[in-house]
Amino acid sequence: MPDRSYPAVDHLVRRAQRAAAGRSDAARILAQTISMACPGGADPYAVLGVLIEGTVQTLVEHIPKERQAEIAAMLKQLLDQRLTACGVLGGDD
Repeated sequence: MPDRSYPAVDHLVRRAQRAAAGRSDAARILAQTISMACPGGADPYAVLGVLIEGTVQTLVEHIPKERQAEIAAMLKQLLDQRLTACGVLGGDD
């Protein structure tokens, strides 16, 4: 991802880090932060880029190498299913 400055996204990241440091449920905090990102003024294209980069980094850094290809394929399938369910993609795309 190119180095760009997105103050609203940076603010959300700092906010999530502060909240996660004080609580044990980091996944819930991340989900709440993501849901507040765009209504909070963050650039939706930057948010999507950050989410994709975070997904890739999580896969590479925390999933065993021997399972990465399988999990990557499952992620692609899940994204396709969710986009189809939300009407963004047709069933045959």
